Amino acid sequence: MSESLEEIALEEADFLTHITKPIRPIHLIDSQELLVSFSKKLSTEAEPFALDAERASGFKYSQRAYLLQISSATSDIYLIDPTGIDDLTPLRDLLNNKSWILHAATQDLSCLHELGLKPGEIFDTELAARLMSLPHVGLGGLLEDELQITLDKEHSAADWSKRPLPQDWLIYAALDVEFLHQLRNILITKLTASNKLELATQEFQALCVWQSPGAKPDPWRRTSGMHEVRGGIEAAIVKQIWLKRDEIAQERDIAPGRVLNDAAIVEIAAQKPKTETGLKSLPSIKYRPAKNDSAIWFEQLQIALQLPADQWPVKQKATETYPAPKSWLERRPEAYQRLQFMKAALHQLGEETQIPVEHLCLPDLVKRWCWDKPSQDEESTQQWLLAHGARSWQVEKITPLLLKSLDNPEVDEFEELG
Repeated sequence: MSESLEEIALEEADFLTHITKPIRPIHLIDSQELLVSFSKKLSTEAEPFALDAERASGFKYSQRAYLLQISSATSDIYLIDPTGIDDLTPLRDLLNNKSWILHAATQDLSCLHELGLKPGEIFDTELAARLMSLPHVGLGGLLEDELQITLDKEHSAADWSKRPLPQDWLIYAALDVEFLHQLRNILITKLTASNKLELATQEFQALCVWQSPGAKPDPWRRTSGMHEVRGGIEAAIVKQIWLKRDEIAQERDIAPGRVLNDAAIVEIAAQKPKTETGLKSLPSIKYRPAKNDSAIWFEQLQIALQLPADQWPVKQKATETYPAPKSWLERRPEAYQRLQFMKAALHQLGEETQIPVEHLCLPDLVKRWCWDKPSQDEESTQQWLLAHGARSWQVEKITPLLLKSLDNPEVDEFEELG
């Protein structure tokens, strides 16, 4: 008789060890004196240091770190509360220009940079897993697959600005760095066996100089539900209320969505209530903070309604160096054919190398090359790619494909017709 799915799941679970608290002792560092003592103690430990950071995303306006978790391979686990410490110099002296282990580094680097922390080397366990196309790249999935352990993860969306931090939250946070050294060692072995250690090293080096993308122009245009806004006066209302909401959120250090959610902004723009009472009765204005500020939102609505048409937002012009690919076949068919060739070639290369296509080269870079055809020989193509941020290993793999796209008979045919 075949086993049921439930029986199979139970058998598989027998091979996993559920971890509810760290194996090593944990210490909360929440004063200047404790920070100095901790930094001296950990300075004698061998690198790399496992790091993680907890923010209060969804609760606070800022993306600052409210807790840092740090350990060496053999040390205790230290939880640093930067909100209660005036001078983080000892921490910077300990960590700056040192080797770090992070999971999903780009999620934490911004808030670490904000504290004046800069790595000398990085090993990103998530990125390593992605470069090997492992079935799971999240920390929980990797620990299950590689170390056969499961962790409690119920506090991942907690408000880490809360003080004092509950003990079970501290335990949860400590588990995020408990096994990173073991995981790193396993992934290094796998990267080496798959001949990907060098390319992974190049990717990790790029992370050391990674900078958070700058704020995009007109962020109000990305209001959720904006596709329902027809433009004109409705767009002016969305912009006016969004900007005021952002100002209030920043002043109060509250996530904008907790001041007024996007659905409410769009509904106000669509309904244009005649009175403040009418605004408060809108279905999306159901949370107390939004109701408490109803006079503000009604005032912003009136301001927007009084704007002359020549002050309404205009449709955003494309800022890319190439038009939307869907128009290429008509506008520049040879570029369209190059892009189709590259899509197929990169897909095949991804299967051969077991590297996700998005890591072989930035899709935007391939599109720009196909549209502009900025080079036609190996050396200039390599230089162009390097100048636009491609890593050496990526350049080595995709340069032949880009040049081969120029020899594609379908491309030649379109170019001759042009």
